[in-house]
Amino acid sequence: MNRDLLHRIQQLLNQWHLKGWLVYGFHDLNPIAKRLAPLPEGVMLSRRWAFWIPARGEPAWLVHAIERGQFAGYKARFVTYSSWQSFEQGLLTLTDGPGSIACEYSPDCGIPYVSWVDAGTADQLRRLGYELHSSADLIQATYAVWTPAQLESHRRAVAICMEAKDRAFEAIREGLRTGAQLTELDIQRIILDHFRARGLDPHHPPIVAVNEHAGDPHYMPTPERASVIQPGDVILIDLWGKLKDVPDAVFADITWMAYAGEQPPAAMQKVFDTVARARDAALALVDARLRAGEPVHGWEVDDAAREVIRAAGYGDAFIHRTGHSLDTDIHGSGVNIDNLETRDTRRIIPGIGFTIEPGIYLPEFGVRLEIDVYVHEDRAEITTLPLQDEFVRLG
Repeated sequence: MNRDLLHRIQQLLNQWHLKGWLVYGFHDLNPIAKRLAPLPEGVMLSRRWAFWIPARGEPAWLVHAIERGQFAGYKARFVTYSSWQSFEQGLLTLTDGPGSIACEYSPDCGIPYVSWVDAGTADQLRRLGYELHSSADLIQATYAVWTPAQLESHRRAVAICMEAKDRAFEAIREGLRTGAQLTELDIQRIILDHFRARGLDPHHPPIVAVNEHAGDPHYMPTPERASVIQPGDVILIDLWGKLKDVPDAVFADITWMAYAGEQPPAAMQKVFDTVARARDAALALVDARLRAGEPVHGWEVDDAAREVIRAAGYGDAFIHRTGHSLDTDIHGSGVNIDNLETRDTRRIIPGIGFTIEPGIYLPEFGVRLEIDVYVHEDRAEITTLPLQDEFVRLG
């Protein structure tokens, strides 16, 4: 295991008075285990195993006796087992007895993104005398904190996404001028072509949604239902991606709104303005707490945005969390801006990134405005400037 990473984890374990981090694996049950534990390349483990990171000292392994040979050349301490009884004894030996430990568990499954240890194993650990604590904040500190190189990769990805967004809107503007009858799929292809040319990997096509389709937060155009973009339409474009040629590159993720005309209707403008105020309220809370050196949690930021939308009378139309973690995955390992789908009690810590993307979804149309935020020691930075404060007008 990388010594810097081990040192960072052990600092946190000692700070939180935990005996260690028990990283438990069985087949593909726990993706964190396969990501964190330094498993041999090409290893095939068919039995339960565990990787123990103590608050002090060197990591150690618990593996089945028939699979010990796959770790030939490893200098770490190994405990082996063969029976279910020796598995339990092996756990106690591995950890030098029970105590307060971290594992991939979340009380009441409050943060399902980190709840990978099955209920039966949690029962077993408690019966053996362990006190279980969620590894959620350890996972965030380990995988969601960006390096300077990752921050730079994110900035490059943002620039490409912004270029693609501008090309898409310009294509719509020209299509409206010439009567080209462009569809949502046509604009999606323009964005994907730009991504390919600039080396950006979206992992999944962008969302281009018109009118009532914009009222479906995860709408995806298909040949059967793609709308033609016409004068008077509202257009939502949500696009994301990360650099193909950079190891451990970080995603960018933005959503912008346009109106196919000169002046949006008053009702549409009111929804846009409400969403913009909600976005700004969420950002203001994060930035103010960081500048004051005070803690701020994901659920609180969600509340700040949601209250603006609720006060404007659209509370029932904001049906998803306010934002999600960003790292090497589009939905990353860190804190989400969420007190709706889950109550995310994780702190927003320096070095992480996340989206703020409130939305209002009505039967006729929807509006979502999405920005990316990077957390410095003493402030929050919008990495996706310029900030959208009005519809892009395509008339």
